[in-house]
Amino acid sequence: MFSSIYARQSIHGFVRENETGEPLPYANVILPELNRGATSDAEGYFVVSDLPVGSHKLIVSIIGYSRYEQTIELPVDLNLRLDIRLDQAIIEGQSIEVSAEREKFKELVSTSTVTLDRRAIEVAPSFVEADVFRALQLLPGVQSLNDFSSALYVRGSTPDQNLIMLDGITVYNPMHLGGIFSTFNTDAIKEADFHAGGFPAQYGGRLGSILNIVNREGNTEAFSGNANISLISSKILMEGPLPTGDSEFIRGSWMLAGRRTYFDLIANTAWKYLIKPNLNAWDAENAPDNIMPYYFYDFQGKVNLDIGNDHRLTWSSFYGDDILYFNNTYTYSDDYYSYDNSNQETYSSTDKTIMDWRWGNFTNSLQWRWIITPKLIAKTAIANSQFRFEINIDYEDEGYYQDAYDTSSWKSRYWFDLFDRINDQSIESNLTWLMSDDHTITSGFQIKKVNFNLGMMIGFDDTYDGVTEKYLDTLMWMDSTPIESAVFIQDKWRVNPLLSVQSGLRLSRYSPHAKLYLDPRLGLKYMLSEQLSLKGSLGRYHQFLTVANPPDENLRFLDIWYGVPEDYEAPSSDHYILGLEYLTNTDLLFRTEAYYKSFDNLLTLKPGDLLNIDEDGGLQIDEFNEFWDTDAYAQGLEILVKKLSGGVRGWLGYTYAVTERKFENQDWYYPKFDRTHTINAVADWALTSTLHFSTAVTYSTGNPYTPVIGRSESWYDQSWGVGDDFWANSSFLYGERHSARYPGYFRMDVSLKKRKPWRHGTKEWYFQILNVSNHLNVFSYIYQNRSDYNPRTSQFENKGVQRAGIPMFPFFPSFGVKYEF
Repeated sequence: MFSSIYARQSIHGFVRENETGEPLPYANVILPELNRGATSDAEGYFVVSDLPVGSHKLIVSIIGYSRYEQTIELPVDLNLRLDIRLDQAIIEGQSIEVSAEREKFKELVSTSTVTLDRRAIEVAPSFVEADVFRALQLLPGVQSLNDFSSALYVRGSTPDQNLIMLDGITVYNPMHLGGIFSTFNTDAIKEADFHAGGFPAQYGGRLGSILNIVNREGNTEAFSGNANISLISSKILMEGPLPTGDSEFIRGSWMLAGRRTYFDLIANTAWKYLIKPNLNAWDAENAPDNIMPYYFYDFQGKVNLDIGNDHRLTWSSFYGDDILYFNNTYTYSDDYYSYDNSNQETYSSTDKTIMDWRWGNFTNSLQWRWIITPKLIAKTAIANSQFRFEINIDYEDEGYYQDAYDTSSWKSRYWFDLFDRINDQSIESNLTWLMSDDHTITSGFQIKKVNFNLGMMIGFDDTYDGVTEKYLDTLMWMDSTPIESAVFIQDKWRVNPLLSVQSGLRLSRYSPHAKLYLDPRLGLKYMLSEQLSLKGSLGRYHQFLTVANPPDENLRFLDIWYGVPEDYEAPSSDHYILGLEYLTNTDLLFRTEAYYKSFDNLLTLKPGDLLNIDEDGGLQIDEFNEFWDTDAYAQGLEILVKKLSGGVRGWLGYTYAVTERKFENQDWYYPKFDRTHTINAVADWALTSTLHFSTAVTYSTGNPYTPVIGRSESWYDQSWGVGDDFWANSSFLYGERHSARYPGYFRMDVSLKKRKPWRHGTKEWYFQILNVSNHLNVFSYIYQNRSDYNPRTSQFENKGVQRAGIPMFPFFPSFGVKYEF
């Protein structure tokens, strides 16, 4: 009797969606009679501890789902495990006391954190199909370089300073088609967890931001899927439960998604059957088989296997490639006679050109989650992430010449190879201790071994009348395998109902450097009222990877990665963030944040020509490891207003930002991605239960560029001392670095979606228009010197340097259809 009165136990388990089995984060689990409760985490897990035994009323609620109520009996000698399923509720616009966003507002201490689910990603109209990177570019603090790039420039950081992960696996070049599309298939995404700065100690190795794309877990209840057909690609997703029979001990789910572009198939089919047959015989014989040599594809999958109630194994994989393949053969032959018809000559040659250009990612991971006790959870993962970029160009020339006196033949092959390969092998483990409802400690370690292999080779085989000459030159070869290891500890503590503290420390070691890097982190949250909070964070961050990209590139086609060289300091950054958050009773979120970031020891590739001719007449390549030591800072103010529920949802964001950089002893300058003012508005109207209209409007001040301010002309004597023969050599004169800005950027996109049933499920038609107003947004300027002919003087008169703007996306409509089954 004594033990039953004073015994204390806990309840724990998972909150999931009933129809699919997907976990529901930030669900509210309360025992109202005891005034106790908890919130489910990102995996739907919750624990409420230190409860008296006996009967208690349990309530679980989250916006968009029916309220769950149950009377539970808490035994004396056993912690109670509950797996709770919630049904979706059709209650558009209905006020619900507790929502997921409201729980985030209460629980989240970290600053600058946004989570976008699939619906939020699909709200914003995008180029042809929904894209998580394009949606993120509409958030405060996130800039883009131009319309042709989906790369993220976050609070003064460049794309290589973002840690991009898919289910926790590092992805090094997460873009297709030179950056126009991101690597990630939106249909397979559950949510995108984005930290624009001040991220906690469990994350490291980057200076800018953290983006973790979480894939759907797969339907645990029944087979289902969807297919999407747009102007450029087709996508399919399938998911379902694992076939484990009637076993209650082993169960699981799987998800598989794939995507491929088909503009190459359409263009090449039209060329082969409609255009090429109408060419004359000679042109048809020497015309290429295909005129569109490019396409991309990707596949991603996930399998979850639950073993009992406490163990889960998760396998996650991604494979994607961009392929540009060109193969053309040109044949020429002729028979002719000498001028006096005394000698017949025959000439024949065949030229063959092959270009095989491929780049892509291949990732695999296996994660083990172990609920050791209701309050102690261990996660261990091994992962491999590979990226390859390869260009192979082959040119072959074979032929012969024959006349009445002689016969000669030749066969030549010239080839060029450029490659950049990354092989990342890592193991990491962390342990989360839920000390109490108000106190959580997380600690762990990570070991990452990365092989960087960068090379360029050129060669030829030349055979003439049976005599062969060979040449091979390795123009560049860089191979390194640094090891990055780290341990961290993080403490999240609700000191009292008003104050929460999240402190942490990360210790890192980078094998080429004989030193230990200390990265302290601190986050504070103070509740000024039940609906208004003051948040702040500061932290130090180090990065041990760098890219060899030109600093003034207009198109960021891909990143050439390798480890920070031994003789350079590791780049570092300090983050200082202060903000206010206010959440109304109607789930309208107001957030404003001010930030300052300092950057030290950044590495900027020194400019130069890739290939040069050395003093002996041979080819010489500039090294990719010659850098300027660079300092930088970024500061700004961001405002976000987000409507979370109801018939109209979306957000309005404003960013004021200033970023400056300095190379060694040179002057400060604005980098090309700097934009002082940016306003984004994204909205989705539910016109009816099946018809949605959405729009995205963006305005920003222009990006900086270096202006041309004139032209110089030099005259050279080409007569070699005999007579007067002068040639003019003209060049442009440039102003100060990035001292001018392009005109302001404006774009409005709209989208209309209509959903209706079909015999196997539902289908959704969508129509969207990019740049509705056809506003001319300048990508870059081209310059030329203009000279007009004056008939009165019979001379050309110099009119000076003139420029013309290269536009970004024009007015562009697209459409598609999505089937769900």
